Amino acid sequence: MRYKSITNNPLARFEHFPPYGTMFDIFNDDELKLIVDKFKSDNLVSGTLGSKNSVDHEVRISNVKFHYPNEENFWIFERLNKTIEFINEQFYNFDIYGYDSFQFTEYKSEENGFYNWHMDTFLDVAERPFKGMRKLSLSLLLNDDFEGGEFVINSGEEKNLTTVPLKKGSAIVFPSFLIHKVTPVTKGNRYSLVVWATGPKFI
Repeated sequence: MRYKSITNNPLARFEHFPPYGTMFDIFNDDELKLIVDKFKSDNLVSGTLGSKNSVDHEVRISNVKFHYPNEENFWIFERLNKTIEFINEQFYNFDIYGYDSFQFTEYKSEENGFYNWHMDTFLDVAERPFKGMRKLSLSLLLNDDFEGGEFVINSGEEKNLTTVPLKKGSAIVFPSFLIHKVTPVTKGNRYSLVVWATGPKFI
């Protein structure tokens, strides 16, 4: 049922706003391998925290690089755009501008890579008004030949923890104000693409 549909059932209206939505098979195996092979050795740097861009290995150990649209990678942006638009139309109907880059992320087992509880929305958004507020987050899993590295999201209380069963080529899209984490990778390397769609502040 679409977010903009009309219903007289209060429970049905509540169900229009789930903590997250997922889509599968966004990229096929050949495309996923192409993306990983292209980006995994492309001058990655340590992932940082918040608008201060600080490194804190007590909270996060990962390697990242941001990629901006060009002729070579625009097909990736188009696929991600369609995913975000579909989930937003189905469940949230947030007013979003878009995004200017995606983040390629690597979690290495030899580094015990992880990202502890955090949310993607910056409460100090006034420091970066030109980027707007992060409103929808997307995380797309690029591979499955690793152990650990589970995506866990919390929609409220501690009892509401959900481990999302992502498969290779699938994505989770969720409101950026929900806290979430990636558990330590214990074997192999975990690769993902991450996007934050921005828009005007919630009113």
